[in-house]
Amino acid sequence: MASIQTKGIIATVNAKEIGCFQSIGDIDLSREAKEYECVSTGLIEIALGNIKAGDIPVSVKYNPEDVAGAGELESAFFDGTPTPFSVELNNAVTPSTGNGTTFAWTGAGITNLKITPETNGLVLASFTLKLNGAPTVTAAA
Repeated sequence: MASIQTKGIIATVNAKEIGCFQSIGDIDLSREAKEYECVSTGLIEIALGNIKAGDIPVSVKYNPEDVAGAGELESAFFDGTPTPFSVELNNAVTPSTGNGTTFAWTGAGITNLKITPETNGLVLASFTLKLNGAPTVTAAA
């Protein structure tokens, strides 16, 4: 029986794919809403605020010699510079040639870096990304 190979979730930072990606938190988007009630009529108007993205934790297999992906996250943390960040889901319409839904932000600030030695000899690096506003969303194809 032939197997079908699918692509998992892909995260990129500064247009470089994060290698040996382990986990990612939720993509959490929200906006504030303020209600204004007209006392004379009882009608309520709602004013919607800007879209905000929550923090996203990312965990990768740590390799200090990795200049792509994890290295970009580490550099962005120590340099204190925002960096482009995107997540592509594994929901491609045509798995072998298509792409999954992609969420992209122009500037993610890396606010936390944690290195965790595991008992099996693997070392994990965990980062927290503070995302700036609403992402650009590209539909799956």
